[in-house]
Amino acid sequence: MTTKHFILFFLTLFGAVLHGTGANSSVREILHMNNDWAFYRGEVNNGARTDLDDSSWMPIVIPHIMQLETKHCGGNTIYDGIGWYRRYFTLSKAYKNKRVVVSFEGVMTNCEVYLNGEKITTHHGGYLGFVADLTGRIRWDENNVLAVRVSAAHDPLTPPGKPQERMDFYYYSGIYRDVHMVITDKVYITDELQEDIVAGGGQFITYPEVSPEFARTHVSTHIRNLSDKGMYLQVVSRLIDSNGKTVSENKTQSKLNRESATTVEQDLPLAHPALWHPYSPNLYTLQTQLISQGKILDERQQQIGIRHIRYTAKEGFFINGKKLYLRGANRHQAYPNVGDAASNSMQEREVIDLKRGGYNAVRAAHYPNDPAFLEACDRYGLLVVECIPGWQFFNSDSTFIRRLFEVGKGMIRRDRNHPSVVLWETALNESRYPVSLAKSIFELSHAEYPGDQMYTAGDYLGHTDMEPFYDVFYKQVAGYPKSGDVMDNQMEDMLSIKPLFCREWGDGVGEKPRVSLKENEEEQMRQCRSRIEQLNGNGYFDWCMLDANPHMAGHFVWSYNDYARGSEDETMYSGVVDMNRYPKFSYFMLQSMRSPAISQPGLYEGPMVFIASYNASEQFSSSTTNIMVFSNCEEVRLYRNGKLAGTQTRAERTPLYHSIVEKGGSPVFVFNTGKYEAGTLKAEALIGGKVVAVHQVTTPEKEDHLVVEARTNGIVPVADGSDMIPVYVTVCDRNGSRVYNSQKEITFQVSGEGSLIGDGITRIGVNPQKAEGGVAFAFVRTTRKAGTIKIRAMADGLTLGETEITTQAFCGKYLPDGNHHMFKGQEEDNAVVKTSSWQKRVLSMPRLKIASVQVESSQKGYPSSHIIDQDDRSWWIAGDSKLPQTITLDLGNQTYVKASRIVFQKDSSSYRHKVETSEDGKHWLTLYERECTGWEFKPMTVDREIRYFRVTIEGVSEGRAGLGEISLY
Repeated sequence: MTTKHFILFFLTLFGAVLHGTGANSSVREILHMNNDWAFYRGEVNNGARTDLDDSSWMPIVIPHIMQLETKHCGGNTIYDGIGWYRRYFTLSKAYKNKRVVVSFEGVMTNCEVYLNGEKITTHHGGYLGFVADLTGRIRWDENNVLAVRVSAAHDPLTPPGKPQERMDFYYYSGIYRDVHMVITDKVYITDELQEDIVAGGGQFITYPEVSPEFARTHVSTHIRNLSDKGMYLQVVSRLIDSNGKTVSENKTQSKLNRESATTVEQDLPLAHPALWHPYSPNLYTLQTQLISQGKILDERQQQIGIRHIRYTAKEGFFINGKKLYLRGANRHQAYPNVGDAASNSMQEREVIDLKRGGYNAVRAAHYPNDPAFLEACDRYGLLVVECIPGWQFFNSDSTFIRRLFEVGKGMIRRDRNHPSVVLWETALNESRYPVSLAKSIFELSHAEYPGDQMYTAGDYLGHTDMEPFYDVFYKQVAGYPKSGDVMDNQMEDMLSIKPLFCREWGDGVGEKPRVSLKENEEEQMRQCRSRIEQLNGNGYFDWCMLDANPHMAGHFVWSYNDYARGSEDETMYSGVVDMNRYPKFSYFMLQSMRSPAISQPGLYEGPMVFIASYNASEQFSSSTTNIMVFSNCEEVRLYRNGKLAGTQTRAERTPLYHSIVEKGGSPVFVFNTGKYEAGTLKAEALIGGKVVAVHQVTTPEKEDHLVVEARTNGIVPVADGSDMIPVYVTVCDRNGSRVYNSQKEITFQVSGEGSLIGDGITRIGVNPQKAEGGVAFAFVRTTRKAGTIKIRAMADGLTLGETEITTQAFCGKYLPDGNHHMFKGQEEDNAVVKTSSWQKRVLSMPRLKIASVQVESSQKGYPSSHIIDQDDRSWWIAGDSKLPQTITLDLGNQTYVKASRIVFQKDSSSYRHKVETSEDGKHWLTLYERECTGWEFKPMTVDREIRYFRVTIEGVSEGRAGLGEISLY
């Protein structure tokens, strides 16, 4: 039983015994609905009707993606069609006088919900949940069928609204978060997402007074009476500490008229509270009961954290009166094969890995994350920047704006009680929109969360006219560098108008912004070297110098994990971990930024050390002359095969990384061992002259055996039929070292009380699969019977690996299944395999050789030759701000050109441009005119005999004209 389940079970039992509630302790029933669903991929004519023959539909469990995908599924190749879900159930007429709703945590993207053929509700948007109210519509003691039609098709009226083929991430599809049935009395505490009340509905918990000596918790509880009788209620709220002791209580009398609603306000004072902080995430359980004539009508429990936050422009972020520098990461919620459809346990494991990685904050980019993720952030102490859905897109249509306001309100109502959520990003990320919109969302946000604990965030650069409508700014610089050099960081250009964070850094520029797990140790090390320099102040100008900026309150690396995206075929390898969450070297580089003095029991010990090398070969400087060691300790010793190769201290390395150390981070220790020698490198980290951490790496030899690990992070899998277990298979040599360049084909075998997700589907390549970086990965799903799962992995010529894991029984309640035919469909029925896109076929063609390129001007360091060097991340930038700027390519002779591809310099800037072609350089034929951002770099059709190709940049949203690359095919 997990800690979470034990606490909830104990508190329920404790309440029943202490207050004599008996059976009434479960007056609010929550029935698990993730099982027993049927799914059909595609459109079904009247798919909600009760007499539909659905025997050919496939049996599925939730969380569910409408089509399993390959790991590297970029280039807009994922399923984006229609899907139908059906769930039969029966309920006893003992519930006839109850309120019955179904709570959907997330359905991507739009859906319609039906009960017994009758439409109940429609919902737009996949990142927030909603409630389908079935009260008064259920057939008691009879068969009922709940049907949901889901559309993952592009919808420009639903935020984020941008087509996936132009997106830097995927929406994916399906009922991809939990579903529950909630049964309450007709007098009940309402649901925040069902009620449309500003700063109301459900429970809203605030802390008007917070100090180490005293705190006052204010609880606003919205109660509704659906019955035709008025009554007097006693509303009892209790704060229960981690030991199960009631430490504060308030009993309030309230009169509730028939078919009416009211809000009850209560204060819970507490002396010497255990305050919530990322390094001491103390939680209380708030229990609220509605009691009438000695009977408990409803009860709600939630974990809360008492804390106070404050931001200042000069000093940054404060929590409970103490300054805290935020070191965070941007997280996308997608995983291999299943997309966003990951279980609650995976959300919790993600938070654990983020905390162990040295982060005290996460930016939930670019949308509200799973409720289970936020609950884990509360529990383990990870601060959260919550984001409204948006990415380089705005639609002026009133429907889009209305839905944007709805999701903004819903986001705050759903998550306002989480102590971990400390900043609300109400800007549409990297988008252009009217000042009036920013003003409206700002006013909406502060109305939804009155007081001094609501802080909204958006970009300053490009949004200077919106200065009054954000409480915190990102990209807080005066403008583009006067020199035109985007790597030119000048302190006089830095502002301190409002509190400052860098929302994204680490990608797009530098020596090696992206690296895959498949690349060698030198490439892994280069990403680290690039990012340590950026942290120290030598990065892209609108990252505001990061640790070198005295006004910087914190920053978020882009990104935590690799991910697939619609706009490009190649996976985005900007993560510090792989898409499967296996760490790269840079995970440990950023881990070294945490304080060695801070440990969190059960998570990590403060001191750490890591050698950024495989000691693989003399051809790599990372094994010889440039061995990077990451540590947060006072001294590091490096040994090669037992012989001391060198000693370095934090003090002697600090002058090279002064800005990082000043902000509480750590320098990098770099050793030159001269001649290469295979064997073992060992690093010892010392504090006060004592060794407190050790890491060693041994030269990998030939492949020998497989090691199978079910990486649970201490969370015991639950036998509820829908829990998921991440399984890693590592190719090792005889010494146990990972063979980092192995691409062995690995076959899985899963038996017992679990199954391999994607097993037998050759299209997605889960089983068998080729190792990447010597690692294979798959998900195992639990059954509904607690027991042992056996996992084996095999590869030709290697000793097999195996492990076992035991699942625990589910301690909740299931919604009973109804009567239906056996669902006989298979996972791949009606699978949609998108053939290689035209764009992908174009990009696979050899590029035409360009004889010369001519521009009007060039910024020093960004020459015109970068336009045709086949590197998207080397730039040409105009030498001045004059527009238009013309770029002309000469092929040398007349050539047939099938297509062109233009990559603009700045991914979030907008470029208005015209493209023309000519056979002789005198007579020009317009190919197209358009405005796009730097992310919109799909190939365009040319289909002409040409010699010259001309691009005229007529307008830029900010800065100078710039290009990453022009390719002709």
